[in-house]
Amino acid sequence: MEPARPTHNEQQRLHALHDLGILDTGHEDRFERIVRVAAYVSDCPVVAISLVDEQRQWFKAKRGLAVNQTSRSESICGHAIQQLEPLIVEDTHSDSRFADTPLVTGPPYIRFYAGFPFSLDSEHLLGTLCVIDHHPRELTDACQRALSDLARIVEHELIMTQQNVIDPLTEVFNRRGFYREVNSYLTDDVVIEDQHTLLHFDVRQLQGVNQRYGKHAGDKVLKEFAGCLTDVFGDLGWIGRLEGCEFAVLLIQQDVDAVEAQLDRFYLRLCRRLSLERYPFIYSVGLAHFSQIDETVTLETMLLDATTDTRSYTVPEETRHIG
Repeated sequence: MEPARPTHNEQQRLHALHDLGILDTGHEDRFERIVRVAAYVSDCPVVAISLVDEQRQWFKAKRGLAVNQTSRSESICGHAIQQLEPLIVEDTHSDSRFADTPLVTGPPYIRFYAGFPFSLDSEHLLGTLCVIDHHPRELTDACQRALSDLARIVEHELIMTQQNVIDPLTEVFNRRGFYREVNSYLTDDVVIEDQHTLLHFDVRQLQGVNQRYGKHAGDKVLKEFAGCLTDVFGDLGWIGRLEGCEFAVLLIQQDVDAVEAQLDRFYLRLCRRLSLERYPFIYSVGLAHFSQIDETVTLETMLLDATTDTRSYTVPEETRHIG
């Protein structure tokens, strides 16, 4: 097996991918439709829109796959994003790069693979629209053109996502929107406030919630979490969902005691909101206070400071004795 190597512009590519804020997001019909059409035109039992992250490939939409992600080192899509042209492997058993790959020798038993890369700028390839079969085969020229067109439609949908700044699940700023709004504020020459607090929230054990109760339960937790953030902090600054389970809040003109009281109020509100559900989980909070904003203070440095010292809160199954 020949593991997929990083691209020549890997850091810029990952930044573009993460900036979309699309990783670990939920079901969206616009991408599911593309997968259904790709399955129809290719007559392949397995189809996916695969986004290649640093250590994994994650499927935004899929058909014929039982998992939501696999290791990047074992993926064929990791090889496909090395080139602008489609990567077509008519028989993986005859290709020394993939013959002993776990995804070939085990589920989903890839024998035929065709990956059509997509990007936002024809340079930083984010993933592929891939079709897979369990038997060796070829694709007609017409089918290849159709799949290439569908990959361009994926690009169009991602560009539309890039231009949006609101996370569709939680309805707070997505990563791109949060960074844009906060950086615009921090670089404003007329910033006169002398108290700023950056809060970083990390919802842990969400995978366990998904496995035990189903994906809808994890989405419910994230929605309620964001709703409580908005209730408590919405009028005090900016709220954003940075990644799948990570949120950040920038507060203005709130002293240390006020922030501590708000964190307590947030915890109680969250427990009460989820009191009818039995989704126990833990979230951590890191915070950093800044008394002055200058050229050395950026959102990145704020986040770094906020994640160096964290505390954990447990949301239990029973909330009768809380508050």
